[in-house]
Amino acid sequence: MVKEAATRDSSVRAVIRTELQPVRKYLYTYNFCFIVNNTEKYDNDVFRSCFGERILLFRGDRNYPELFPAVKAHLMVFRDGVTIVIHAMDINTFLERYRGKNAHENVWFGDTFQKVLDKDRLLPEIERTEEKQTIFEGAPAREEFSNINSEFWWVMKTFAEYTLREELLPSMFYLNNAVRDLLNRMLRWYIFLKAGHPVDMGILDCRMEEVLEADLFRIYEKTYPGANYSQIWEAYDAAAELWRKTGLFVSAHCGFDYPDRTESEMSGFIRRLRAQKRIDEAKK
Repeated sequence: MVKEAATRDSSVRAVIRTELQPVRKYLYTYNFCFIVNNTEKYDNDVFRSCFGERILLFRGDRNYPELFPAVKAHLMVFRDGVTIVIHAMDINTFLERYRGKNAHENVWFGDTFQKVLDKDRLLPEIERTEEKQTIFEGAPAREEFSNINSEFWWVMKTFAEYTLREELLPSMFYLNNAVRDLLNRMLRWYIFLKAGHPVDMGILDCRMEEVLEADLFRIYEKTYPGANYSQIWEAYDAAAELWRKTGLFVSAHCGFDYPDRTESEMSGFIRRLRAQKRIDEAKK
């Protein structure tokens, strides 16, 4: 259906299917790059009636132009349950993406490519059917490990301050963005070093539960609280516990000193703030 529509459109000169994951239950998404000779044409809703009854069009390039330079991104959902994503671009923009020159490539796009149509023989041999973007391998350098520990306790302090003031939205933002980003980075190092070989983490770390030991994953689950402060503090405690357990392993494996003093002093600092809040509440 996509190939037929592209064949009829004289502006489309080539089509490449990307993100060639197997079809998965509840996720029937097909991603394409259209190489076109008139990109501006695709600023319009040219796919309205091409592929069936559409129930949603999201223009990614309009909401996030910095992520889609020189691309017209049409993300479409159809009533039959199929999702079709078409990124229209010129040949040079596609080749930059294919060669991994886009800053956000590994976040937004798969790195698998399969030629569907090439009217003018524009494309090089680009077949790449094995996805590599989710494979993680890496270990921190000494300075990087030291810096990330300092950053972790800084954002934990900020997370705790918002929680103490019972400012729910910034508290949850810090937990689910700043804290979790750092925690997941430490977990990836831990998982790779523990395994001793590259590990497929899955898209957005969806295989974390499979590749992390059950006892550690149970702690990780506690970092997802409901919107009440008792659970949020439990999430704080779980994040701190998981950071220490995995950080000790990473530091020992890499031959680094674990920053026990920083952790002790910062956790003590936050513990005193929590105690002071309990005293203040008792006085009310």
